[in-house]
Amino acid sequence: MGTATESESMDSESTSTQEETFTKVSVWDLPDLPKGKLPPHIELQRTRVLCGSLAPTNTENLNYSGAYAAMGVDNSVRFEQFRNNFKVEIVRLEEDELEFDMIGIDPSLANAFRRILIAELPTMAIEKVLIANNTSIIQDEVLAHRLGLIPIEVDPRLFEYMSENDVPNEKNTIVFKLHARCTKGSDRLRVLSSELKWLPNGSELILGTERSTSSSSAKPKTYTSFSCSQDTRPEFSNDPIAPKDADIIVAKLGPGQEIELEAHAVKGMGKTHAKWSPVATAWYRMLPEVVLLRDIEDEEAEALVKKCPVKVFDIEDIGKGKKRATVARPRVCTLCRECIREEGWDKNVALRRVNDHFIFTIESTGALPPEVLFTEAVKILEEKCERVITELS
Repeated sequence: MGTATESESMDSESTSTQEETFTKVSVWDLPDLPKGKLPPHIELQRTRVLCGSLAPTNTENLNYSGAYAAMGVDNSVRFEQFRNNFKVEIVRLEEDELEFDMIGIDPSLANAFRRILIAELPTMAIEKVLIANNTSIIQDEVLAHRLGLIPIEVDPRLFEYMSENDVPNEKNTIVFKLHARCTKGSDRLRVLSSELKWLPNGSELILGTERSTSSSSAKPKTYTSFSCSQDTRPEFSNDPIAPKDADIIVAKLGPGQEIELEAHAVKGMGKTHAKWSPVATAWYRMLPEVVLLRDIEDEEAEALVKKCPVKVFDIEDIGKGKKRATVARPRVCTLCRECIREEGWDKNVALRRVNDHFIFTIESTGALPPEVLFTEAVKILEEKCERVITELS
């Protein structure tokens, strides 16, 4: 009997211990989450794209205003909050290239700027080519296409669009001529874009119908109708219109070959043809974030530095002959994942992208400076928003 009583006593103590353990981990005893604030792990998922060794995760954006309503967090977009958080920081500005950070903006807006820069900002480009003579090996159509892709350094805001019914004039057309000849017995001749000469008075080619009907006293009609010379305008008097780059190869002529033509440039947009696009490229990427999850020292630190091809990591001396790895240049990280590709390294290094911080790069073709292109893109987006508001009201 004593043994049975002793066994029952031990079972009772075991049961009470289990109850205590269960009570300690009970969900009812967990502390309440502060209202209006997300837990750290959910906040990380909301604001970062996590880049694992195989593929990125949390790439979607939660735009639903009530996504975190149970935690007392309003996820809706508020104008005041956007205005206070949105920033544009210039990182690098060169003659034809601009790099800046757009902070606190949704990916859809960043992509809207990119699309406007590529397709909706107007420039001047050669549209019509009148070929008087072409004995080169390049077909007329190919030659005209090559001429259309040559960037012209002129402000398109000084010109008007030309419709099908408009007459080419000094307000909507720029005329160039090109005449190159390779004499017999000489070496092959390279025809460069510098051979395009601006004609401020308009076309010099006489209309085909005028050659037989015009009298000697009357001024023959040409392919344009300029009322005044373009070089009388103050914008062009000291800055003549010319191709942006003078060393673009248009054609190569052999001995005895010749090209004589006239090229008319008009105003257009990149969505009509790529030759009117003002940018060589406009692109963005999310700001990389590289985090060391633990101290990486000595041989491991040297191994980590060697893994990265773009030198994101560096080594610092912490004294007593010890070295420690640091994240020195996180901005240049391309997320190649070489630092976490080896097994176990994903527990040492975390690769992320900040999903509302974009590194934006604009490479201009030369018609307008890149900083002007961005401000013009902002104006176009503003006009679109005003148009939508007007139609909805």
